[in-house]
Amino acid sequence: MPQKKRIVLIDDDQTTNALNKLIIERSELVDEVLMFEGAEKALNFLKAEKGEHKSLILLDINMPFMNGWEFLSEYVKLNGARRNDKIIMLTSSIDPSDITKAEEISSVSGYKSKPLSFEMLQSLIDEYFN
Repeated sequence: MPQKKRIVLIDDDQTTNALNKLIIERSELVDEVLMFEGAEKALNFLKAEKGEHKSLILLDINMPFMNGWEFLSEYVKLNGARRNDKIIMLTSSIDPSDITKAEEISSVSGYKSKPLSFEMLQSLIDEYFN
């Protein structure tokens, strides 16, 4: 049985999440889309799930309470339980230091600028799930 294709959206902006979910659902390229408006909620969900599903995680950087970098710091503590996930920083940040930092973190597979487009989604899915 082929593995489900799942995308996890982590962004504090409700509108961005809704638009991204709409693009993903209309593409009909994935089986499931999960949205989290806070990194801490997403982290708790992923911890509880114990790596049962492979996910493509689209992670924003600038969020209140727990930002994307803090999420990554906690995520790596999951002791490889989620090693099949792929994390893409999807952000509006154009700060060169953010790009450099993302490149230096082994659990980050890419850095993309918002907004998510169908073409970007197609490319990520082709690379990650195929």
